[in-house]
Amino acid sequence: MTLGTHCLTPAALAERLAAFGENAVICLHQAELEYPGALAPGVLLLLGRLQLLRPLTQRIPRCREHSCPLTDRCLYAGDFEGSGGASSVRRKSWRKFRLTAESYAFIHRPELLVERLPEHLAARWLAQRFSEHDMWSSFQLAERWLDDALTAVDQGAVAAEEADSSAARPDFEGSRRELAACLAILVGLGWLEWEQDRQAFRLMRPWWLTPSAEVDAQSR
Repeated sequence: MTLGTHCLTPAALAERLAAFGENAVICLHQAELEYPGALAPGVLLLLGRLQLLRPLTQRIPRCREHSCPLTDRCLYAGDFEGSGGASSVRRKSWRKFRLTAESYAFIHRPELLVERLPEHLAARWLAQRFSEHDMWSSFQLAERWLDDALTAVDQGAVAAEEADSSAARPDFEGSRRELAACLAILVGLGWLEWEQDRQAFRLMRPWWLTPSAEVDAQSR
């Protein structure tokens, strides 16, 4: 079973990271192949952005080099070979991760994720949404995320044209996988709560407010 699908606590995540071992290479595709104990891709991406895992961007090892047990049945193993058609189509970076000193700091003190999560781009985006309304369905959030992503891309394209730049149009920061991971952790922290048979989220604690501001908001 993939860890982190609907509800994920920092303690459970820290325990799972510790189980990987010191020199482990953790891959996004392990969850897709239903590897026992695998972390959801969005969780890995989120931890990478929070610098609690190191995303590999250079000298990425081949799957057999780190003894991945899924190599023989993984459709993506060829992407990490030195040559081959697939490797030239899909980028290799941000698909494999390693533990760092910061990872072990988190393992020993899971509260580190609580401190850093509000700065993640998905957590900030969700803070804006739940400051508008205290309940959102999963569909509404996904639809709004897509709308904001398309708007960001269009604005980036206009800015590039005005600057007479040939730079590629920027992607909307983050991904829906990271959004799902952030939601699971917010539920695990008790800051959001599932409603309507896991079809919607209700705000339980406004994580973007300081403690004093939170007290003031509750008293209104």
